[in-house]
Amino acid sequence: MEKRRAFALRSIALKLALLCGLALPWLGFLGLEARRCQPPVAQTAPVTAQEGSLRAAFARAAFRAEYDSADTDVLRRWAGPIRVYAEGSMTPADAQALDDFIIELSRRVRGLPPVWRVSGEKAASLVIRYAPLEDLPALDDSYVPGNWGFFTFWYDDAWRIDQAQVLIASDVTNQQERDHLLLEELTGTLGLANDLDDPPDSILYQGWTLTRQLSELDWQLLNLLYDARLRPGMSLRQARQALGWQ
Repeated sequence: MEKRRAFALRSIALKLALLCGLALPWLGFLGLEARRCQPPVAQTAPVTAQEGSLRAAFARAAFRAEYDSADTDVLRRWAGPIRVYAEGSMTPADAQALDDFIIELSRRVRGLPPVWRVSGEKAASLVIRYAPLEDLPALDDSYVPGNWGFFTFWYDDAWRIDQAQVLIASDVTNQQERDHLLLEELTGTLGLANDLDDPPDSILYQGWTLTRQLSELDWQLLNLLYDARLRPGMSLRQARQALGWQ
């Protein structure tokens, strides 16, 4: 079927070319301007400053984790259910912030696999641990000392994230700080793994803030990350082509 369709298109193109070639001499004889038959040139709409900022933020946040090597250029995201287990020195407000964020993720990010909490670590694919700052190094070999919040994710040969862990210091933080760290680190485990230089209201902002909600940019980035046109393992160039940014 595909070959027949391609052949039909070529036949139409050939007929148009012959008609144009035969018509050109007659148009000249009649004193009319002769123009070769050419397909219209596609016009690319200019990229607005806001769209340009979104594309730049996506390139920075989604294709290299904060502690990756500088030449990393690959999209990583979840493909299967995200089963969340939280433990440690949690407050009731910590648990409520987690539940609220899970609900919001499910409602606002198209294409994101199902996310829910489980009652035991063995059933979990994403584990959140609240512990004193001095205990965090023992919980993750890749932990970078001094961080009040830290995340690690693991992925398979197809670059699909299938396991993650979040660490949050429970003794040196107040509730507002823990709420911020929870959102920041969880957003990182979803695949937006690198910080942004701006804007300051983004949960991914590199500087220290007390933001307790994702910005509109953050939600746009998550929806881009889980856009059906993209696949884990894509390079930035491939993703741009798939999104029609070329």
